[in-house]
Amino acid sequence: MKRKRRFRLEPYEVLRRRMIAETEVSLLYGLRFPERMPRIPSMEVGVGSFHPDFVAHFWSNALGLDPEELAALDGMSRDDRIRI
Repeated sequence: MKRKRRFRLEPYEVLRRRMIAETEVSLLYGLRFPERMPRIPSMEVGVGSFHPDFVAHFWSNALGLDPEELAALDGMSRDDRIRI
């Protein structure tokens, strides 16, 4: 029988410090090498919207998911997203 792996939970303060340190490294890297960081698209509120295919492409890249996984998370098929 395979043993279940038990994950050791970090104390909150240790987890908090680690998350802050990781965020700091990421932000410093982005400031030093802005051309290597992904561009986050923006649009003025109420002016328009992004095409659903663009939205799916952006989030699948940002989250490291393929489009089918993204659709499953969204609860919609690709065809349903296009109809919106």
